Amino acid sequence: MSLFPRIAEQKMLDALEDGAFDNLPGAGRPIADLNTSDGLDPVTRAGYRIMSEAGALPEELQLRNLLRDARADLARATDPEERARLGARVADLGLRHAMAQEARLRGR
Repeated sequence: MSLFPRIAEQKMLDALEDGAFDNLPGAGRPIADLNTSDGLDPVTRAGYRIMSEAGALPEELQLRNLLRDARADLARATDPEERARLGARVADLGLRHAMAQEARLRGR
């Protein structure tokens, strides 16, 4: 993948993480009905449907949420030992999130 799409995607993910899209019309509602034929192969569509019905999130989104929460915890922490522990957690989650993003971009 060329550099521009990667930069654009990272900017969008950063904006999403910062809540820039939270107040848009339709926020929190599905963009499309995952049960329709929208160009996805049947296996992928079935997987998305099962995940949606179970309330599951893809690994990348789970890690993004954990990273956001860990950063907030770090920002509130005052104890040096706790800050060091939380800093290590933020670094670990950041790396795992970046790896999940890269895997998705490469198509696993």
